[in-house]
Amino acid sequence: MASRRNKSRRGKKSGGKGFLVIIAAIVIAGLAGGWYVIGGDSGSDAKEASISDLIPGMGDEAPEVGEQTGGESQSLAGIESMLQDISIGIQSTTDQEREKALRDGYARLATLLENPLPLEERSRAIELFHSITDELFLSAAHNEFCDNYVVKSGDSYDKIASRHHISTNLLYDLNNRPRGASMLHLNDNLKVPKGDPSVIIRKRDFTCSVYFGKNLVRQYIIAHGRNNNTPVGTTSVASMTIDPEKSARGSNDPRGEMKLRWIGLDTYADNRTGFGLHGTQYPDSIPGMTSAGCIRMTDDDVLEIYDIVRIGNKVEIKA
Repeated sequence: MASRRNKSRRGKKSGGKGFLVIIAAIVIAGLAGGWYVIGGDSGSDAKEASISDLIPGMGDEAPEVGEQTGGESQSLAGIESMLQDISIGIQSTTDQEREKALRDGYARLATLLENPLPLEERSRAIELFHSITDELFLSAAHNEFCDNYVVKSGDSYDKIASRHHISTNLLYDLNNRPRGASMLHLNDNLKVPKGDPSVIIRKRDFTCSVYFGKNLVRQYIIAHGRNNNTPVGTTSVASMTIDPEKSARGSNDPRGEMKLRWIGLDTYADNRTGFGLHGTQYPDSIPGMTSAGCIRMTDDDVLEIYDIVRIGNKVEIKA
């Protein structure tokens, strides 16, 4: 480059050629550099690139990978093929084929979502995963993923929900009962989850996952604290509030940033308190390390998780 710049000073004509050569070199280098960033080479397909460099939060300032965020890297083409295969399978024409496809798709997607993924692929996988768990876990259908509860004298919906550590709204929904209903009949059979609900937040993946027992049922993309200041540790749901933003006092009250729901966490991590899950006025900040320390969720997601968990449910925040 230095020699070309020196030659360009010799005259106008020579300088014009030198300038064109420089521009051409920049364009060629740019094209080559762009191909390198994508992960391709002269004999590869960009879609076959490893996803490890495309995962949100993999920069130097990101939290360390938690115990359960590892796993073998997959190609984007492999993920695409999996999602298409599962989608086709659950559209099977016979009931028997569909049931098998739902369970197979659930197992494959649950494993996929436990591992690092690029944001676009995770979002698509979550959408398909939720359509499956809607049927296997959150419908009124009784299957191997639920328990049956027989109504006894003196029972109420809230008492039954409390006994199984789920929200009363979830109990209504699992049994196709209108929310707020009070009528129960002796010996009614009610569907309840097999295993208590629990929440695991994986900061590295920017995810909040809901489990019934050991089974993953829901996953949401979230934001957590700036400068990695959301503490890691095990705690539980301590409080639940509707429309927390309406209790804000002035523009500097942090509750003003919250929206729709607040799920407060019990004291944990060296007696730190004040952390929780909530909706946000800033949905574009998700995913990322953008909050003051709480877990930010989109409107739809925070409304849904609020209707699943109950005070006392276990919450674990992993690096």
